[in-house]
Amino acid sequence: MARSKISGKIEHGTGLGSKISYPTINIVVDRDDSVRGVYVCCVRLSEREFHGAGYVGEKSTLPEGKDICEVYLFEDCGDIYGEMVEVELIKKIRDVQKVENLEELKLLISNDVTKAKEWLSKN
Repeated sequence: MARSKISGKIEHGTGLGSKISYPTINIVVDRDDSVRGVYVCCVRLSEREFHGAGYVGEKSTLPEGKDICEVYLFEDCGDIYGEMVEVELIKKIRDVQKVENLEELKLLISNDVTKAKEWLSKN
């Protein structure tokens, strides 16, 4: 798969990521089943670049035909709500998985972050 890019305005989410120690930037995108999953990401904001682990997929709070692109950034980038950003999906870590509870979600994200950092350190 060629690297995909998602562009859009950073929006406030529901705050769930912050509650489980993984705050994310959020971009609402048109649904595209071909890119759903979890990725190593490069986020470009103005002249700066950040790396992170990102999820592209369904979010129950969004209207039909829309998905969310959520990225947990490995570096602090300050308050960037409302800014335009480009997210490059560099390497797919896994497909979307359903979870039963917040503890399971937190463990899954922790594993994704570890895998993304390991991949970045080698590439």
